[in-house]
Amino acid sequence: MARRPTVTSVQIAREAGVAQSTVSRVLNGGSVAPETRRRVLEVVAKYDFQPSQAARSLVGARSGLIGVVIRDLTNPFYPVMVKAMERVLHGQGLRLTLVTDVMTADEGLALLRREGVDGVVFTSAVRDEPLAHRIRGHGIPVVLCHRTLEGFAADQVEADNVTAGRLAAEHLLDLGHRRIAMVCGLAGASTSEQRGRGFRERGGACGEVALTELYAGYDYDAAYDAVRGLLAGAEPPTALFCHNDVMAYAALNAAAAAGVAVPRELSVVGCDDVPLSSWERIDLTTVRQPLERIARVGVELLLDRLADPDAPLRHEVLPVEFVGRSTTAPV
Repeated sequence: MARRPTVTSVQIAREAGVAQSTVSRVLNGGSVAPETRRRVLEVVAKYDFQPSQAARSLVGARSGLIGVVIRDLTNPFYPVMVKAMERVLHGQGLRLTLVTDVMTADEGLALLRREGVDGVVFTSAVRDEPLAHRIRGHGIPVVLCHRTLEGFAADQVEADNVTAGRLAAEHLLDLGHRRIAMVCGLAGASTSEQRGRGFRERGGACGEVALTELYAGYDYDAAYDAVRGLLAGAEPPTALFCHNDVMAYAALNAAAAAGVAVPRELSVVGCDDVPLSSWERIDLTTVRQPLERIARVGVELLLDRLADPDAPLRHEVLPVEFVGRSTTAPV
């Protein structure tokens, strides 16, 4: 089959009897008379015209492309968020491009600039984050989603992580646990700092808790090794609070490898409630974040910012919910 010939916006404008700038306004949602819009779109449909990214950039139009910075796609938390973001963007006729942790900050910034993104949803910020600051420094609108940065002048949305830590502590204390370990997330991440603070504040109020803390960076392997070490000690904990579900899965497997029965000998609480956590063979007690809602609000904040660059900054904190399942029991 012969390949369809390439058509330019100049040819579209000529056949529709309008200026090339009018074609650009139609394609980018600008203000155009209804009859003119209809005429242009008929010609666009006739030739199945798709403006190139380069052509959009040359005329100063929006690219229709949103950057999403993700830390680790192997964590089931992030695909849930990306799918929710993509659903919102698709409904607006927009697309997304991913920047993951396989790229350096320089490579990520170069990709986002090369693609000409209209804005960026940043899901994996940590304290002293270089990429978020550099993106904003290049005039690209940024929204912090899921993790936040104090003093960063941008719209932000997160879950109530302090309450998440408090709910986990209350559950374990109510079950009678006093020898507890907290498997913390990534140092410098707002989620880890806030969940830890909520857990300590509630546990400290009890006055009798022996709390051990260690960082595993939200990483399965690091959490597995850490929990194996804890369980091999002279006085192992009777309960664990893991700062995300992935580390809780690691704890469950580490306990099984050590011959420690869950929940009879060890209670485990996670945080996030990703879909796998409700599977019957896992059935993890956890604190549920509204993952999809966080993602949707993050995209909506960015779209609002693009529509009104001078609007006041917004910081949304969304509620969390305790989910009791079968990995916890009385001491």
